[in-house]
Amino acid sequence: MQYIYSSHPTLDAATALATNITTHLRYGKRVLWLLSGGSSIDVAIKAQALIPTDTDLTNLYVSLTDERFGELNHADENWSQLIAAGLNLPGAHLYRPLLGKDIDSTTQFFNNWLGEQFSAADYKIGIFGIGTDSHTAGIKPGSEPVDLQDYAYFFTGVDFERITISSLAIKRLDEVIIQASGADKFDTLNQLLHDDYPVHTRPAQILKSVKLASLYTDQKIEEKK
Repeated sequence: MQYIYSSHPTLDAATALATNITTHLRYGKRVLWLLSGGSSIDVAIKAQALIPTDTDLTNLYVSLTDERFGELNHADENWSQLIAAGLNLPGAHLYRPLLGKDIDSTTQFFNNWLGEQFSAADYKIGIFGIGTDSHTAGIKPGSEPVDLQDYAYFFTGVDFERITISSLAIKRLDEVIIQASGADKFDTLNQLLHDDYPVHTRPAQILKSVKLASLYTDQKIEEKK
């Protein structure tokens, strides 16, 4: 995993995203781009603005790493928050995980869509944040069945019913851009960079399995001696 210390980690992460997505699209590649909610929304919106306006987006397929289940447009829906923040990619194919169906059907449709995209895409890239508990996407410690072989699953957390991509899906990405900042993240990021823990207890460890993984942060973490 590449560690990038920056006083402007959101902008630097967005610049890397926009550059890599644009490059692959201009080579005629089909690109899958998975977005995240929370603080990662700003990364997505900034990256969108940095993609040149003359870029053909018809080979770009976009969805989320995770969603909070509920009615369409509920206050905590990540997708509606992205739209409210200005997500607008003319010509791209956007997949909104919530469908107005029950959670089992919604998860199965999302799982099927992801399977199709992972098979068809030439380049698969995702934005990820990391929580102080080491969760990433919607994968909370202990939430993922050990033998899961699907691209997506759902579970009931302490705050929301959540639908999330799985560790399997993350492993099959070509690139992950991670933005995690704030002093409260220091210990978690230090452990991520310097130690190995079981993914079941510290899900963010799975990000290290992606061949091209870049962490942008405002936390200065010294190299372990």
